[in-house]
Amino acid sequence: MKKIFMVISIFMLTSALFPNRCLTYRLEYQICGSAISRLLLVIPIRVYYDASAAIDLKVCPGPDGAAVFTYAGIPRSAYIIRTLGFSGKTLALLSVDQDEDDGKIFIDQLLLQWQKQTPEFSERVKTIKKFPHQLTTTGPEAFAFERDGQGYYNNFTVGLEPRYKYHPAQIGIYFKIFPTLAVLLKLLNHSFTPGQASAPFGPFPAEWTGDELDFSDSLNRVAVLLEKIVRSKVTVKQKYPLRLHFRIAANNSEEMEICGESYPDVPLWKGFMIREIFRRVRLRQADRALLADELWMGVRNSKGQGGFCRLQLKMIESEEDKK
Repeated sequence: MKKIFMVISIFMLTSALFPNRCLTYRLEYQICGSAISRLLLVIPIRVYYDASAAIDLKVCPGPDGAAVFTYAGIPRSAYIIRTLGFSGKTLALLSVDQDEDDGKIFIDQLLLQWQKQTPEFSERVKTIKKFPHQLTTTGPEAFAFERDGQGYYNNFTVGLEPRYKYHPAQIGIYFKIFPTLAVLLKLLNHSFTPGQASAPFGPFPAEWTGDELDFSDSLNRVAVLLEKIVRSKVTVKQKYPLRLHFRIAANNSEEMEICGESYPDVPLWKGFMIREIFRRVRLRQADRALLADELWMGVRNSKGQGGFCRLQLKMIESEEDKK
């Protein structure tokens, strides 16, 4: 009886010390961009690109107050849907899923949705090429990283790899969606709390201005994972630092929401600029546990060509959230 009581006591103490040990998070991103133009006023150019991936993660307490996130599965197909060449007449659809049947259903629905939402591109497409992939894992960890006590992401491990189902194994189109997901997380490695606050517990002022930010290195790392030609032809250089202006958007007994925004119009490359950037962080009031960390960045030129990047790490608390 004493042994049973001791086991129960240890279990209850452990649960109190590590309240996040059974939590699940979802990390997902989307990068979408397009351009319609003419080369030398004669040659039509139509380029479209959309990539997205999502990963479910279990989180456990780590050393020095860090949270360790480890792979728990993918909730839906990861994909790239893009035109090939400059005319936009050929569409390539790359996809990977844990379940082959679910993957086919998802991709068919995605294609129908794309055709309805982007008629300026879909009506010009003459050929559709589908490249289904199998999900494989290399190394001891499929996907893992840490979030330290200050909210910075580090110690990444990426072992997930999509492999084309048919021969030849290499199709000549980059499909580096999972390394991209890891690199994008580094865009969040800046403080979202005011300098005078004892992060992450505050107290916080109603508004404050964040640190100077230069995303050049992270954007270059992302760019070379998207397209082969970028590696040798494009180097992103943010002309000057930007700052996010933060405010407490919501503050009640259950959670705190911190929102940061900026409209810097800072040049990056050949007329393309960061037009707007938003960050939203939601924290649980009781222990400042992370509920969500989100980033949106819009990059366009004066003609409206370009696109956006969306990144979200969110706690999944219900079956509805998991769908």
